[in-house]
This record gives sequence, C-alpha cells and structure tokens, in this order.
Amino acid sequence: MTDSACAVPGERRRRGAARWFRCVVAASVVLGLAGCASAPDIRYYRVVVPLPSPAADSPIPATLGVARLLAPEPCRQERILYRASPYRVEYYAVDRWEVPPADMVQEALFASLRSSGRFRRVVAWRRGEADYRLETRLQRFEEVDEADGWYGVVDLEYEVVDGEGRSLTRGVSQQRVRAETHSVEGVVAALSRALAVGLDEITRGTATALRAAAR
Repeated sequence: MTDSACAVPGERRRRGAARWFRCVVAASVVLGLAGCASAPDIRYYRVVVPLPSPAADSPIPATLGVARLLAPEPCRQERILYRASPYRVEYYAVDRWEVPPADMVQEALFASLRSSGRFRRVVAWRRGEADYRLETRLQRFEEVDEADGWYGVVDLEYEVVDGEGRSLTRGVSQQRVRAETHSVEGVVAALSRALAVGLDEITRGTATALRAAAR
C-alpha cells in the first residue's frame, strides 16, 4: 500500500513533465515558423552596359591581354553599399548584387573591348600569349546620397603595358551619374550609365596607346 501510494505522485510528475516538454516544443515550432514567414525576400540587381558599335577603322594588329581586375574588399562582395556621408559606408539589408561588382565590371570590360572592334584579339592575360597588357583597378562602385539626389559613382584606374613591362599610358576615369529615382533600382541604372562611360574611356585610351606604339 505504501509503495503504491508513493508511485502515484511520481507518475503524475512524469506526466506533467512530458506535457511541459510537448508545450515547449510546440511553442518553439510556432515561433520558428513565424520567424520564417516574416523573413524578407532578397532582391538581386545587375548592371546593364550596352555593347559599343565596332569602330570604323581597321583593328590594331595586336593581341591585348586583360589582367584580372583589382578591387577593394567592398567591391568584392554581393552586398550593395551606399555612402550617406564622406565618413560612413552602409549596406542595404535585403538588396544584393547578382555577382560582386568586381566580377560584373571585369565581364563588362571584356565585352566592351571585344565589341569595339579596335583590337585584333582580346584575351585573358597570360605571359607570352599577348602583345600588350591592360591592367585595371576598380576604386569605387557605390551609391552616394546627397541633398540634391542619389548618385551612382564609378572610379576606374587603368594602365597599358607592353611586352617588356614598359608603361605606354595610364589614366583615371571618374564618373558620377544622378539616379532618376530615389530607389536601389534607380541607382543601379545610374551605375550602369556611369560604367558604360568609364569603359568607353578605357577602350579609347588603350587603342590610342597601342596605335602610337605600332608606329
């Protein structure tokens, strides 16, 4: 009788603990589902740069090797950054680049150089496979917010080097294009236009240097 009386409270405690555990698990599942339901969707963007029309004059009889584009760390990640002041850089929470800006600019540079028709061949640079080397660095690729509007800013540096490592020319392209709308998509469109101008400057500068070297 004594043993039976002692067993009943213990059983009740075990049943109570089991009910408490089930309640905790159920609450955790509900909270987890609520968290998933409220998670914002990620939006992805990509610059669009029209290809240039082929040049009217004949191509330069040389192979241009394009070195891997250099870029600072912010340009090598998919988060879209904006600059609200000269001293602070921030990132959008749910807006991303489809691929990092450094990769987008490298791809657009290749396409622009090849489509220009100014060079006999345009290849990825490897020692011994090209007559000249084009080196580029992406310094800035960002949104800048100012009182009069939002801007897309693209800064590029480039240098053309011959087969002996001698510099033929170097230059800087700094483009600042105002966005038509106060939105991420508006800034991406402004960055696209800024990049198109910058790539055209690099293409023309490179062609001028190679034609002068060929004389």
